[in-house]
Amino acid sequence: MASQRRYRWRPWHLSIPILLATMPIGYLTSHPAPRFRSQAVFEVQAPASELAHSDNPNPYADVKGALAATAAMVAQGLSSESSAATLHAQGLAAGYSLTPRNSGTVQEPYYWLPRLDITADGPSIPSAMSSLQILTTALQDGLIDLQNRAGVNPTDRVTTKLLVPPSTAPIPVRKSRALAGTLLIGGGAAWLIPAWVGNVQRRRAERRG
Repeated sequence: MASQRRYRWRPWHLSIPILLATMPIGYLTSHPAPRFRSQAVFEVQAPASELAHSDNPNPYADVKGALAATAAMVAQGLSSESSAATLHAQGLAAGYSLTPRNSGTVQEPYYWLPRLDITADGPSIPSAMSSLQILTTALQDGLIDLQNRAGVNPTDRVTTKLLVPPSTAPIPVRKSRALAGTLLIGGGAAWLIPAWVGNVQRRRAERRG
């Protein structure tokens, strides 16, 4: 009986505006402004003098692992918070990533291929493409700076090569996930707020009685 009385004390009419407010919010979360992602694949390439060795049938055999480590190191540097702030100050529109090719697993990564998957996001196709250009320029500049500080001879420099040309596509929206999250929050609020208001009103009535 006591639980039934407490249940009656809850002003369930408050749930209606809460649920009505949830509907447009759910629509907006499942229909966000379009966003685009530009992507390309670069390879960190051995210097021409190394590739020209005639006594080595596989000129990458001795350098591939080291090149992969170099690619991963430059990518890690450009992924830091300070680098992100610099890139955004240069006009990078939104999120970005530089991902080394992992020949191992997530638990035990192994970087053997000297390749980087590069992506840059933006609110429009030109913005995403411009952001990708800023990012690839930063990649090349970072590689140059790394070798300048090491005093590497210009003829022995590691360079980058474009393997997969840039392309841009819309970022897909997970509408079901957005709707589920909104309904979960709205449904929880429609249950909890009337319960809280009802408890407050019940305690006030008990004190007056």
